Amino acid sequence: MHEKHTYYDWLIEQNVSPDQQSKLHILLYLLSDKLTGDLITAEYDRKIRDSVPEFAHILDASTITQELVYSTLELNFQFSKASINKMIEGMRKQGNFAKLTEFMGQP
Repeated sequence: MHEKHTYYDWLIEQNVSPDQQSKLHILLYLLSDKLTGDLITAEYDRKIRDSVPEFAHILDASTITQELVYSTLELNFQFSKASINKMIEGMRKQGNFAKLTEFMGQP
């Protein structure tokens, strides 16, 4: 039996609440935007700071590091490093967040 473990398979396994899932997606899009150099508009910045202030440090970071990605996911979602690696591998297989998965490399 061939198993292609995708990001969505991983997400279902995590059993996160809809609110946490929404916050996770906001974080992943924010990280991707920072990594691709997409313009973070003042309105986008304000929305992040107002709705998920726990991610303001991502907005303020001059550069994104792998450690910043891991520590933010570990602190805000209580995901283990092994679980985060599984998430990234699932994204890679599914084709989600290409810049983020490229940045994070092979687990």
